[in-house]
Amino acid sequence: MKMVERFRGLNIYQKGVLLFMAAMILVFAAVYAVTISREGFSYRGAIFIPSREDGSTVYSGKIKGEAASFTVTEDQTAVYRLGDKTYGPYIFREDPAAVPKAPVPGEEVTGVELRLGDEILFRGGMENGDYRLLYNEDGSVRDLGIAMTVGSGVQIDENGNVIDPEEPSVFEILELFTGPELVHRGAWGMWFYGVLACILTAVSVLFADELFRWGMSFHIQNAELAEPSELEIAGRYIAWTVLPFLAMALFIAGLSVSPV
Repeated sequence: MKMVERFRGLNIYQKGVLLFMAAMILVFAAVYAVTISREGFSYRGAIFIPSREDGSTVYSGKIKGEAASFTVTEDQTAVYRLGDKTYGPYIFREDPAAVPKAPVPGEEVTGVELRLGDEILFRGGMENGDYRLLYNEDGSVRDLGIAMTVGSGVQIDENGNVIDPEEPSVFEILELFTGPELVHRGAWGMWFYGVLACILTAVSVLFADELFRWGMSFHIQNAELAEPSELEIAGRYIAWTVLPFLAMALFIAGLSVSPV
């Protein structure tokens, strides 16, 4: 009851700050729950959410605000759509004969072949570890898919070949076929930091005079008789305005955490 009476004794601005923070905590808790529950395939900074359609798995998302999707069928073919562009069909199969004959260091490898129609995009070995290096049939390491933009704005790969920057790489397609790890955005830890900022602000609002006199007790005698100056009161209101927005920034930052 004392806390209720203390709340009733606050002015409108103080009550507004407390109610605003309480609402913010609840709203962001719901937003975090929804965001973190949406797990999908991490592709170029976006999350592609999987669903089942006509026996195929469709991963849907957005790239730079444009609708995009991967459709993977049960017979191991895939098509990528970005806006009105279509890439594929990509055809994947495991082939033990594709394992490099030369010894490959590190993890065990699986022989795979990836085609784009009749064109062989890759044939060789793929590591089975967390980081899947690709090895050509001769045992050499597959190019890592590094691209750069030249002065004319054209993108080229490490071999100087012109590439379409919107086309998925061999690495990305193989990851899709071999069971991508599903990830999500958002981190509950940042939500808790935001809640902590709200709690500290609420304490400073509800116990403003007590905290002031406690601080003064280190400097003067009879601190319980001290009264806050106008400058002290102005500082309180500035803090009560800034801290809730700091908490909001923490909540928002947590939603922007990279896919994990």
